[in-house]
Amino acid sequence: MNILTVVISALIVAVLSLVSLPLLNNRWLLLYLRPPSSSTDFADLVVTNAVIYTSDLSLPFADSMAIRDGRLILVGNYSSVKELFGDGTEELNLNGKIVVPGFIDSHVHLLFGGLQMAQVELHGVNRKDDIIRKVKEAVVNKPKGSWILGGGWNNDLWGGEFPEASWIDDITLNNPVWISRMDGHMGLANSVALRIAGITHNTEDPKGGTIKRKINGEPSGLLIDSAMKLLLPWIPAVSVDERREALVRASNFALKKGVTTVVDMGRYTPGASTELPWEDFSDVYRWADSSGKMMIRVCLFFPLETWSHLVDLINKTGRALTEWIYLGGVKAFADGSLGSNSALFYEVRITGR
Repeated sequence: MNILTVVISALIVAVLSLVSLPLLNNRWLLLYLRPPSSSTDFADLVVTNAVIYTSDLSLPFADSMAIRDGRLILVGNYSSVKELFGDGTEELNLNGKIVVPGFIDSHVHLLFGGLQMAQVELHGVNRKDDIIRKVKEAVVNKPKGSWILGGGWNNDLWGGEFPEASWIDDITLNNPVWISRMDGHMGLANSVALRIAGITHNTEDPKGGTIKRKINGEPSGLLIDSAMKLLLPWIPAVSVDERREALVRASNFALKKGVTTVVDMGRYTPGASTELPWEDFSDVYRWADSSGKMMIRVCLFFPLETWSHLVDLINKTGRALTEWIYLGGVKAFADGSLGSNSALFYEVRITGR
């Protein structure tokens, strides 16, 4: 056996060894055979000693990953990423913690949520006294006549009793209040807000909505579904800057919870204008995308009444508008909700309240 035969045999064995590694795809093989040639090829961050769930059947779990310019460039074991270390590379040792791909929330109202985070935040409140306290705190620094807005309350958390204007009237004598229920199908107005909107005991329920009333026929302060349209137009429009700030605020919150993509149903609730989601599309989402301020991916839905506008846009641009914005579909209201006691049933539903 001459030296040429030995060299050829060794090369064949080496090649077969590399080809037979089942967990190496072509990209990883390229990185293995071609180590970084300049500082720009090194990773900015290498995550090590982790349990990384990849969602890839060829490599369900890994322990390390490399990131450059905010993007994953390699997922594998430590030996496969160590060559991507450079002088400026940061290493994050997770000490066995779990890493999963970003979560997708299939139904949110992203800008609504971002706006409410800067208003009277009532998510998770489980006592009547806490609602009163939060509204009272909001009134302190508000000029006379300015609206107190917020929402997220859920009456089921304090036993099921629906709130009434009388809960907050004494502490909001000079300010109109509107705080919506968590499902967006109901909201509470104080007496000042009811007066501004002209809602009295003589006001008839609009089609598809209900003005909740006390025993004497006077409005209790609760407006359900399309009845909200009697009051919503009286609330000053949210500025473009406020909506843009809401996007940033809500996106940061989502990322903290591991949510990287949302299906956004928009600022469209019963009684709201069908133009609001389109205004947000142009004033907020397109602005954020063009200025590099998008932080999470969004799949946008629009009111059914505007379907032709959406079809025209999809025919022009396709559904994937950019890597951040996807045009999803349309949304309509055909009924109320269980939580607001406005859903239609074939038989009487005993709720205990």
